[in-house]
Amino acid sequence: MSQGNLELARLGYEAFNRRDFDGLLDLCAPDIEWRDFATIDSDTVTGKDAVRAYFQTVMEAWEQIRLEPEEIIDLGGDRVVVVSHLTGRGKGSGIEVETRGADLLTFDGGRLVRWMGYADRAHALEAARLRE
Repeated sequence: MSQGNLELARLGYEAFNRRDFDGLLDLCAPDIEWRDFATIDSDTVTGKDAVRAYFQTVMEAWEQIRLEPEEIIDLGGDRVVVVSHLTGRGKGSGIEVETRGADLLTFDGGRLVRWMGYADRAHALEAARLRE
């Protein structure tokens, strides 16, 4: 993987944590495919407008949410797995949540083209057809 893709991955998580979804989408291809861990049972969201609408809907439930990368695994070529720690507090309820997950990110031409969320590192690596 190029250093540029690694930097794009880091910038994406930083933008998410600032709730700068337009900044995050600026890193993406127009036909980005997105599926968060929280929506694994749902269809993949495709296209910047659809991803933006997804964020608007999902983020309404959160007073605070952070997704901190703990490990970035270079899979070579155009893919990385990012193991992360999610913390958040529900809006209204004040319920605190904490979980870990992993995302398989795919890049093409300096743009993020696919962001797929998984329950953990092993599932993300399996999706990338690698075994631990």
